[in-house]
Amino acid sequence: MELEVVRDVKNQMITVCFIENIDAMGVHTGDSFCTAPMMTVPKELQKRMQDMSYKIVEAIGVVGGTNIQFAHNLKDDRIVVIEINPRTSRSSALASKATGFPIARISTKLAAGLTMDEIPYWRDGTLEKYTPWGDYVVIKFARWAFEKFPQAKDVLGTQMKAVGEVMSIAKTFKEAFQKSIRSLEIKRYGLGGAKNFKGLPLEEIKKKIALSSAR
Repeated sequence: MELEVVRDVKNQMITVCFIENIDAMGVHTGDSFCTAPMMTVPKELQKRMQDMSYKIVEAIGVVGGTNIQFAHNLKDDRIVVIEINPRTSRSSALASKATGFPIARISTKLAAGLTMDEIPYWRDGTLEKYTPWGDYVVIKFARWAFEKFPQAKDVLGTQMKAVGEVMSIAKTFKEAFQKSIRSLEIKRYGLGGAKNFKGLPLEEIKKKIALSSAR
């Protein structure tokens, strides 16, 4: 799970976007497919991660955008901070495209000395009043090119293997997810009918799922 946070020199902070990584822990976020806004994370948990994010960016004194990645253990409700990117990252680019919020542009203005209460915001007057909003779902889906690298092992893990990604926008998660697969331009139009899975034994299918194969 990821939050994109922006802070100014007055210590005013806003959350641009909440992003949910749908793959399990152990898959690099560049290979994981993500959704914005978060679809299955309770609001209470989102608030806890937001509070932690604000404490982090305040402690390190970042002016501008910061991407913070979390992991949540469902069994004991523990939250762990995985990574902090105090800059405009690939995840920041996704957050910008998903929300229409110009993170790099705003970060530049804040670095030049402006504060969020001096930057106009068309919904609520000035930018420090910004809150994530929208009635659509955005999906990011990784694009692999194992056909070009036949010796590469097509098992996902902590080493990123994606060569790019696509982003789709729709009114529902299901529509956005299927649209993202079509956008990969690999002659696939959804999850069904992949390779020879219908003819494999159940145990073999479970093994393939456990290994998070990208093919």
